[in-house]
Amino acid sequence: MAELGLTQAAVAEQCGVSKEAVSNWLSGESIPRPKKLRALSETLGLEIDVLTAGEGVLPSPVVAYRTKKNRPASGPALEAAAEVASHLRELVPFTQSGSLFSPPVLQSPSLDEDYIRRAAQQTRQRIGISEVAPLTREQLIDLHRAFGSILVPVLWGEGKSGHENALSVYLPESKTSCVVFSLNARNDDFNYWLAHELAHCYTLHALQGDDGEAFAERFAQELLFPHAAAEAALSDICSSPSPMERARYYAQAHDISIVTVIRQIDRVARLQGVAPSGLETDEFWEHWNANRTTVPTVGHALFGAEKLNLAAYVCECERVFGTPIFQAIARWQQHEGGRSPSFIAAALNMSLEDAVELSRYLVTHCSH
Repeated sequence: MAELGLTQAAVAEQCGVSKEAVSNWLSGESIPRPKKLRALSETLGLEIDVLTAGEGVLPSPVVAYRTKKNRPASGPALEAAAEVASHLRELVPFTQSGSLFSPPVLQSPSLDEDYIRRAAQQTRQRIGISEVAPLTREQLIDLHRAFGSILVPVLWGEGKSGHENALSVYLPESKTSCVVFSLNARNDDFNYWLAHELAHCYTLHALQGDDGEAFAERFAQELLFPHAAAEAALSDICSSPSPMERARYYAQAHDISIVTVIRQIDRVARLQGVAPSGLETDEFWEHWNANRTTVPTVGHALFGAEKLNLAAYVCECERVFGTPIFQAIARWQQHEGGRSPSFIAAALNMSLEDAVELSRYLVTHCSH
């Protein structure tokens, strides 16, 4: 750097990261993500092998999520998620959590059906609700808070490629779990995604890849619409003259998607050796997909609008979700000595234009 006349600030600008990130790279406290490593290699004119030589670096963040329609994440999507993870790592010290206790985690998580059901039951017992009572959104958020999850609400938009409804990031060195979720997700699916990411938190990502996703899916289903509730619903729905309408009743009562209701009652039917509901047909999915745009988004359901101004976005998210992320970004910017929209864009995977506006707002309203 000295030979090239480059300062840490200049390298940071070339690589699109903070000065602190460059400092951490140089000290060996962390390593750049692949995309940033290439940028650093080009900036310094050094081979990547030379830059990655050495020991004592922090373990890589663990990321888990699926893209839209629950498809496995592609290479570009995973790289984008890894970028978010590495930037969230820099913000963790500024969240001022201060907890001296390790989070309560599941012991030896497995895909055994009985294990998953008992894990969901015990989670419900810890907050004092029965096996058939609806689990409210507020209770789900409280479960995340009790665990110590850092909730990160974002406005990704409905048509932005490479995104989905939520992703979770686990930072092994600090045992910190961040849950990033889109306020543009459909409201009937939102509780499922909160429960799904809670499962990843509870396992500390001990189960990864397809196993991790399978566990999270089953845990979310059992937490939101447990076996006992599904058992009672199966008989009621199948004996009803309008079974689909009855299934919608249970979905509304439990604030979940009708898909969760149908899959849970059909699972109970298989276990009992009786005929399934027969509701999950090609026609059902055609109707489901055709009508998704009529379902309100989380942002609209919570705040009454699809698009929020920055003040409402920040203040309402802090009020509803108790998120420390905006204050953390404000403190980070103050620590860095100025605004850094490029860092915010990478941390929240948002457009640079939106990041410029958010950066300016946080300097003006949240620098304390």
